[in-house]
Amino acid sequence: MKKIVLLTTALFMVATITFAQDGAKEAADYGVSAGFSPFGFSVSLAYNKTAKTSVFVTAGGFPTSSSPFTPNIEGIGDDYDLESGSAWMGIFVNHRPFEDKDWFRVNTGIGIGSITNTLTETSGDEYTINYLENPVGYLGLGVGQRAVKGFTLGFDIGFLFSAGPQILGPDAAKIEAIGGSALFGSVLPNLQVNLGYGF
Repeated sequence: MKKIVLLTTALFMVATITFAQDGAKEAADYGVSAGFSPFGFSVSLAYNKTAKTSVFVTAGGFPTSSSPFTPNIEGIGDDYDLESGSAWMGIFVNHRPFEDKDWFRVNTGIGIGSITNTLTETSGDEYTINYLENPVGYLGLGVGQRAVKGFTLGFDIGFLFSAGPQILGPDAAKIEAIGGSALFGSVLPNLQVNLGYGF
């Protein structure tokens, strides 16, 4: 976990330095973008109300499939397979609080949808870990994705705030261990990269 936090911090700092060097461009009223995050691929439509404030309508997700990693959950171990899927949409407001630093954004919004997970142990025991309650809140910081014409690139880090997952399975102690892990808590971290076009 420490390595992920350090890597994320380093990427955010590099992105900040890069985007801070962007020159002046013509303002855009609208934008479209495609993104990728732990919650799947997404497509966004943006309305730039002002140079400082943009409203995004975003839809995203990914079909249920095997997870590329099986993190160690204390009390469960790493001897299991994990399948995950998601489908969601949301409305987000990006605000650029600094007049001369329009590459820096505060991002907040709400989303509706679902995130589903099935953890299957080698014994055959299954645990479903599903986020089904709506809506959920989002708060994060971003760099890039300015409200300008032409191609834009953005990088975001933030947190999704939920009521927590519904966990079902045969062993109460393991259900408690899953619910207490950072991977399946009520606050989920988000890293996102966006490529867009303003017009």
